[in-house]
Amino acid sequence: MQHRTRLRSRTTTRLTTTLRTAVITAGSVGLAVLAATPAAAAPVATTATITAPATVTVGDTVDVALTLPATSDVFAYEIDIAADADAVEVVDGSATGPDGGFDSVEQDGDTVTLLHTRLGTSPALSGDLAASVELTATSPATVDLAVTSVTLVATDGSTTTLTDPASTTVTIAAVPTASPTPTPGPPSTPTAAPTTAPGGTGGAGGPGTGTGTGGSMDPVTDTSPAPAGGALAWTGADLAPWIAASVALLLAGAGLVAARRRASRATRTEDAR
Repeated sequence: MQHRTRLRSRTTTRLTTTLRTAVITAGSVGLAVLAATPAAAAPVATTATITAPATVTVGDTVDVALTLPATSDVFAYEIDIAADADAVEVVDGSATGPDGGFDSVEQDGDTVTLLHTRLGTSPALSGDLAASVELTATSPATVDLAVTSVTLVATDGSTTTLTDPASTTVTIAAVPTASPTPTPGPPSTPTAAPTTAPGGTGGAGGPGTGTGTGGSMDPVTDTSPAPAGGALAWTGADLAPWIAASVALLLAGAGLVAARRRASRATRTEDAR
């Protein structure tokens, strides 16, 4: 930074010296051409104005506009602007000024200098003079841009210096940080809800009553065909032989009862005889 500052300082000094030399030469030529006329008075100006955007972001270009109102007999001028070198940097070749002249800009530390001069025997300027320069916002900060000095040069080399400062403030904001975009994950697989197995609260060895809260398990469904023989066949035993035996016993019992009745009637008949 110090090397750049020294380099710009030497460059600014050379440009200023060249400008002053050109002004003196032009003034001499003008005096030779206008030898029969009275000498021109010193250039006239009373103030300066400066405007810039109120807010910018780091990396943006700051357009600085300057005006020298109500001037007269201005052949050249030099404008010094105080600017924080840690927050703004001049854009090379961005200086503009009145038509028909040469413009340049240099930055030496915290000072930005604009130069303008007419060319050859071009007439001096009068009225409102407009100039501009571009700066690049390099760091977040609140920067005061202040016109600290204005030097006007007439065609005869006489000068007028304005020290009434004009200033404006520029707030430089940091570049917003973009929020990270969430990365979509794999689709979720739905989980089946656990089922509650029926249970009971009966005693040991007996059937349960009510609905208990068994462990988490899937219900088991028996899909085998119902066995022949009706609902009783679900006990797992084949009852057909037992039913046949019972019928045979019933028939035998009925026959025995009938035989006993016949024998009893026969005994009573013999006794009556």
